[in-house]
Amino acid sequence: MNVAPLRKKQYCHPFTYKNPDSLSVQSAGNIIAKIDTKSDYCILVTAHYDHIGYAKHHSGDPYVKGIHNGADDNASGVALLLGLAAWCKEHQKELHYDIVFAALSAEEDGLYGASELLKSSAIDTSKIICDLNFDMVGMLDQTRPLLIAEGALLHSGWDSLLPNDSASNFHVERRKIIIKGGADHCVFLGSGIPAILFSTGLTPHYHKVTDDIERLNFDGLVYLSTYMQEVLLNLNRKANLQDILK
Repeated sequence: MNVAPLRKKQYCHPFTYKNPDSLSVQSAGNIIAKIDTKSDYCILVTAHYDHIGYAKHHSGDPYVKGIHNGADDNASGVALLLGLAAWCKEHQKELHYDIVFAALSAEEDGLYGASELLKSSAIDTSKIICDLNFDMVGMLDQTRPLLIAEGALLHSGWDSLLPNDSASNFHVERRKIIIKGGADHCVFLGSGIPAILFSTGLTPHYHKVTDDIERLNFDGLVYLSTYMQEVLLNLNRKANLQDILK
């Protein structure tokens, strides 16, 4: 997709954290790239790429042995992020703001990747206008297609920025925060950065070994990608976006 690293030749930004469920210090790393438009401000696009592995502490199937692949949670979100990064690179001339794409780690253990991004010097956080976070976007219901936009009701500025879904293949439900600290967007909201979690919602396969690729709705992912392209274009059409979401 030919999107440059945030820093010269450095996509990976390693960090360590201490999991409260363990006595050991864990190693992880955020993967960050940037489309540079020479703007003073940036839009942050995030999705966590970690899952729960053999799930000693987080499994919804505690008595089932097997690796939890996390196709929906959150390979789907990473796929959406990567597709948008490639699309933004092709449409760079239409962008008014820098776009920073961050695949975050250690979300499942406690949102450590998002927290590290804010406390590190990787990005000047005062220049982040907003965060668009993708988490579990791969299982759009075919009978009642719904995209949740959690956090969209926390700031009136989003009303003019999110596209009308009347022509979409799904309905967009705008919400306040359902679970405080439930996903990476909550870290940014807690630091005063407007943020939205986009998700197709929890399914019976959440944190189970059945969250695998054959259950993903790939047509739904294409629909969501088209919608998110429109979201990014709407954001970039506002020369005073930082004031609208202040």
